[in-house]
Amino acid sequence: MLRVHDLTRRFGRLTALDRVSFEVAEATIHGLIGPNGSGKTTFFNLATGFLQPNAGKVFWGDREVTGLAPHHISRLGIARTFQNTSNFANLTLRDNLVVASRNRVQTSVLHRMLHLGSARSEEADHGRTADAILERFGIGHLAHTIAADLPGGTQKILGVAIALATGPRLLMLDEPLAGLNPAEKVQLMDILRSIRAEGLTLLLIEHDMKAIMQACDRITVLSYGTLLAEGSPAEISRDPATIKAYLGTEAA
Repeated sequence: MLRVHDLTRRFGRLTALDRVSFEVAEATIHGLIGPNGSGKTTFFNLATGFLQPNAGKVFWGDREVTGLAPHHISRLGIARTFQNTSNFANLTLRDNLVVASRNRVQTSVLHRMLHLGSARSEEADHGRTADAILERFGIGHLAHTIAADLPGGTQKILGVAIALATGPRLLMLDEPLAGLNPAEKVQLMDILRSIRAEGLTLLLIEHDMKAIMQACDRITVLSYGTLLAEGSPAEISRDPATIKAYLGTEAA
């Protein structure tokens, strides 16, 4: 589904990502792990058009998307979150999701400007979708709350809900569990597994190794911008290089 070949990004003399190649299979949860500064978020930025590579290519299915703008990549079916909260702070939760769902608008600009029946019907559909996603994420009771008034953990959950509202085929989540309490972590991972079961593909950057090992079908490990290891959770947990670089000797 998502494939990168020899992806490289330099910032001056610093090589943040060095000839990294791997593939994310359809309808899987794929973990991307590594120490801080290993190139994980740089990879997300390159794959979604927020940065341009110095070398290498990004493929979405059979189509090369290297260098496309973020909004073009989003419309192809790739959505992402950021480490920090990613929402419209002055809008309600419901309005945040309605705005995100407009990524999938089918009616013409003219129909929307004239507020014709087809445009009204589509907008109503976006509202129903927003309500359903908010309920799914356990925040339906907060639908009319201003996003800025939410605690940090709930804002992170909202960010994932917003990304899902764009109607993606691939959901790329940058540390979705950061700032969540244990109960919120369990709830969110259960939701992500249910989304995968419906055929959606997920790529997660995450430092919670328990969650990664329990949820992921496959894991890619980066270290200092290079591909260190790749395999199933069981294989990664036994990989000596990964244990030394990241997991710690207690994982051995």
